[in-house]
Amino acid sequence: MTKKELITEIRKYRCSDLSDAMDALGLVDKGTMAETMRPIRPGIEFKGYAHTVKLLPRQSAVTRCTSVDEWRQVLAEGCDNIYNFVDTVTEENAADMVICIDMAGVRGGVWGSEIAMTMMEKGIEGAVIEGGCRDSYEANLENAPVFCTKRTFTHAYGRVERGAIGVPVECAGVTVKPGDIICADDDGVLVIPIEYAEEVIQYARVQLEDDIAVRSQHYENLGYEPDATLERLKE
Repeated sequence: MTKKELITEIRKYRCSDLSDAMDALGLVDKGTMAETMRPIRPGIEFKGYAHTVKLLPRQSAVTRCTSVDEWRQVLAEGCDNIYNFVDTVTEENAADMVICIDMAGVRGGVWGSEIAMTMMEKGIEGAVIEGGCRDSYEANLENAPVFCTKRTFTHAYGRVERGAIGVPVECAGVTVKPGDIICADDDGVLVIPIEYAEEVIQYARVQLEDDIAVRSQHYENLGYEPDATLERLKE
């Protein structure tokens, strides 16, 4: 399969189907992020290829500003350092991309409403943050597709600094490599190592086919109208 064909097929399945498929391959809990990784609101679902970012705890002292103008300059310089990964995402490469950020346990809110909109304009699928998100109210109004392990009002400035881009990162207990497939829905976040993706699809299809058959019968018995959950495998 091409990358596009692969991710198009993966998107038919729930995280539960894909997780069961990994179990069938002996990969029990190998890609299951901890329950602390949660969506900022119900109903967020996305799947895409990991674009990884490693941030590090800040080592240098924070400047004591003496004027608003100085603060603006210091903050801008700090953000240039932290958010250098933004320029690696373009409208040309953002399709099917999930940003995966490892903040090394630091609480700061690296993902807020402004960067969420910037990345949505570029066309990413979503973001998964081992660390903090802030501006939650605005981000939800904007329908930002984000999962994180912490909700906060603190800034990333003064707390983290740039580390590396496109390297393996640790995210909610899972090692994520660049190009791995990140699957997120209301149940949580699952990482499928790219080398297993085509095998996972084979087993996930069986899981979902069986589930749809059983639930379709329940719907009929209970007098429910069929809904979109019974049509996930339709082309």
